[in-house]
Amino acid sequence: MYKLLILTIITLSLGFSSCNKKIQKFTISGTVSSRNDYKALSGVHVYLDAKKIVDGVYNSSFSTIANTETNSSGHYSFEIEQGHTAAYRFRLSKADYFDIEKEVSVDEIEAKPAYNRNFEMTGEAWIELIVKNTMPQNTNDEIDYRYTNVNVNGISCCNNKTIIGIGADYTADNKCKVQSNAWIHLEWVVKKNGGQISYGDSIHTTLGQTIIYRLNY
Repeated sequence: MYKLLILTIITLSLGFSSCNKKIQKFTISGTVSSRNDYKALSGVHVYLDAKKIVDGVYNSSFSTIANTETNSSGHYSFEIEQGHTAAYRFRLSKADYFDIEKEVSVDEIEAKPAYNRNFEMTGEAWIELIVKNTMPQNTNDEIDYRYTNVNVNGISCCNNKTIIGIGADYTADNKCKVQSNAWIHLEWVVKKNGGQISYGDSIHTTLGQTIIYRLNY
């Protein structure tokens, strides 16, 4: 009887201990600024996603567990509870800026009660490049042109690959995204009547704006 009483007390004590056990929480915060001028960015949507392990089952897909917006100082902060997590991912988005996705290990975030992560976002701009052979010589006329310092990737983005245009009536109209508040360098080579001449120019981009550049050759 005495042993049974002792066992009951221990069991109840463990039960109360389990019920009163505090769930560990983590604070995640940081600032978001513009990569071009380092100014704080307000109104940035910041999402934290996680790959969760539920009842011993691993989910390979990310699901959003927290989200917020940066304030006027570019600061964001949210609190999460410790769980069975395999990986974390940040997602940031704001109009006229390239989205950011960054996966972070569980150990990096959960190593301390407070985790700080700052981000820099690259602004978007557009270049509409209109190319036209305005002084045709013959059907072998050729122009080779390319940007040389585009440093962004994604849908509708410009790249640094050479485009070749051949023919007396060659025309092209290409509009694509580049980094904003930057000088984008353009170079081209014109080949006519057995000779060739190289040219170059720079196009300054503005956040959220489309710059039209006419390349007549």
